[in-house]
Amino acid sequence: MASKLIDVREYTVRAHKREIHTRVFHFICKQCNESTKRETFGPRPLYCEQCRPPQAPKKPQQPAAKAKPRPMTYKSKSDLD
Repeated sequence: MASKLIDVREYTVRAHKREIHTRVFHFICKQCNESTKRETFGPRPLYCEQCRPPQAPKKPQQPAAKAKPRPMTYKSKSDLD
């Protein structure tokens, strides 16, 4: 069984590297009906890499910048009268 290391994005746990176990499947593509093989870590794929190419990894989102606090305005006694 083949294995490879992947980068895991940080969400609720610290980012880390994880070893996943992959398998090579030999199957008939459901769209083009060609005999093909594909390496995957999930369930048996239905389509070849030409019909359904692997998705590109998503870019990590930058946290939203905090809004700058507004300057305090002070009222003098003469403004209150």
